[in-house]
Amino acid sequence: MQKKETKTEKAFRKGLRNLKVKDYMEVKDRIYDILGVSARQTFAAYADGKRQLDIDKYKSIDMLFKEHGVNDCWGV
Repeated sequence: MQKKETKTEKAFRKGLRNLKVKDYMEVKDRIYDILGVSARQTFAAYADGKRQLDIDKYKSIDMLFKEHGVNDCWGV
């Protein structure tokens, strides 16, 4: 029986770099909301893959980047 994965250590810094300038602040603010964080250091830790994402948060962030034309957002 396989164990269901509930967390992942994926960085999304690459996706932030590939956003259009006009979309950057909106996407960043929405990611803050998805993650439920308010501190810049905590956000950076998630963006760099130093903190684990819940699978639901991972999927939400992935969908958000795709809505803004970034299909490959995972990486540093």
